[in-house]
Amino acid sequence: MRNISRFRLRAHTLKVEAAAWHEDGSCVCDQCPGEDEHVQNEVHALLICQDYRVCEVRKHFSFLFTPFFEDFSAAQPFLLQQVNNQLVHDFLSQQNKRLFLFLSELMELFVAGRDQSAADQPNYLAEGHPPPL
Repeated sequence: MRNISRFRLRAHTLKVEAAAWHEDGSCVCDQCPGEDEHVQNEVHALLICQDYRVCEVRKHFSFLFTPFFEDFSAAQPFLLQQVNNQLVHDFLSQQNKRLFLFLSELMELFVAGRDQSAADQPNYLAEGHPPPL
């Protein structure tokens, strides 16, 4: 559940978010094979990243993709072009309980081995306490 919340609130460690907080940070996907430099954002993680492990997760949950993306198949479990925001919104709004399992497994792949210390800090304001000095 934590990964789903992080994804939806953009409180994750995908490269696009990490680069916003670190001056020398790169937003280029470090999972994709090959020479192409894709920005590792939410849409990239959901639909475009060609990392073998990410593609395997998409294949496992292929039934979530086929109603929305004609180009998606088991032979090519990624999209080659960007998609419009409304289509991504529709995909994420589908009424299928397994969508949450997909998002959780997907985010596990992207956060594995990354420093989560900043994301794991308690939110004192949300808990009703003033931040420590």
